[in-house]
Amino acid sequence: MRPPPLRSCLDLAMNAKNQRQFVLLAYGFRPFFLLAGLWSLGVMAVWLLLLDGHWQPTLYLSPTVWHAHEMLFGFVGASAAGFLLTASPNWSRKPALKGMPLLLLLLSWLAGRLALSTALWLSPWIVALLDMLFPLALVVATGPTLWFTGNPVHRIFPLLLGLFAIANGLVHAEAVGLTVDTARRGLYLGVDTIVFFLVMVGGHIMPMFTRNALQQTENLPPFQVIPALEIAGAVTMVGVVLGDLFNLGEATAAPFLIAAALVQGVRFSHWHGLKTLQVPLLWVLHLGYAWLVLGLFIRGLAQLTGFITPSTALHALTVGAMGLFTLGIMSRVSLAHTGRPLLAQRALTVAYLLVAIAAIVRVFGTGFWPIGSLLLSGLLWIIAFFLFLSLFLPVLLRERPDGMPG
Repeated sequence: MRPPPLRSCLDLAMNAKNQRQFVLLAYGFRPFFLLAGLWSLGVMAVWLLLLDGHWQPTLYLSPTVWHAHEMLFGFVGASAAGFLLTASPNWSRKPALKGMPLLLLLLSWLAGRLALSTALWLSPWIVALLDMLFPLALVVATGPTLWFTGNPVHRIFPLLLGLFAIANGLVHAEAVGLTVDTARRGLYLGVDTIVFFLVMVGGHIMPMFTRNALQQTENLPPFQVIPALEIAGAVTMVGVVLGDLFNLGEATAAPFLIAAALVQGVRFSHWHGLKTLQVPLLWVLHLGYAWLVLGLFIRGLAQLTGFITPSTALHALTVGAMGLFTLGIMSRVSLAHTGRPLLAQRALTVAYLLVAIAAIVRVFGTGFWPIGSLLLSGLLWIIAFFLFLSLFLPVLLRERPDGMPG
């Protein structure tokens, strides 16, 4: 057999070198999960300084709106992008976004974060336009693939991404003076969109993950999709979204929130959550979904009675549901798509527990310890994401140990 020509050897060597250098751009979960973890930790640290009075800057957005916006559109937005960029190729059997196209999408996210961080020195219109790039670019990058997967259910994701962009636009419209009192509506719409996103993702992956993990040890009955329950879940969530989008008032929104909680509670009860307690990578998702059910119910109750503050109710969804579900998805997807065993190290389990405790402290502690509960909850969150980053920086920045692409 003739040896390969020198040029071919050089090409192979260069390709291998480039693959090592740009492993971060080999798959969407790598850069976006890394930045989601870093941004979550950083934004929460700044927020604690603001709460404690150590820093009182004049911002493009008020401190409270900035915190909510950056946790939602910065942290959760990056995490959702990483998930969709990784899941959509599996659903559609089409190539994953990587290399230069992925870098451009990543730069659009970074442009928004940089614009909001330097807003004092920029025109408000420049800040708004730069921050709108990412949600719109994400629709362009993932929409066509998600629309043509062959499964009509996946078409909800481009629509939700569009709503997410509209929600961000409502926040900026007030900031630049186009509208009055739309920032709050935009933040609530953004939360609704992500909750709807988790409802769809949860129904898609949690029965499958649970069955795959427990089939060797548990005699689980088949997971059945109940069409009427799925339709009811979608209809009630659409009602929640429309209530906040058009500001229809508490009398209209509260029944949809409570109905959505009841429907999702029944749906969740079919997923055998109590049998996952020995598998941290599973129970974190189930616990996050339990917080989603509780958060929807508390939000409805808050609007009906006024006994619970809207902020407290909202944080059941953001800290509890989004925090746990996001951390669980990022760690599981990172392990699975880098060819590593689906096992949670002890430090990762501790991170899950810290976010769970942070949610409890934030939701149930503000009534008798207002500032202290916010500071403690934020500190627990920071420690949890520091643990996540310490474990997953090597995973996300290194090639797969099995040599496979991705």
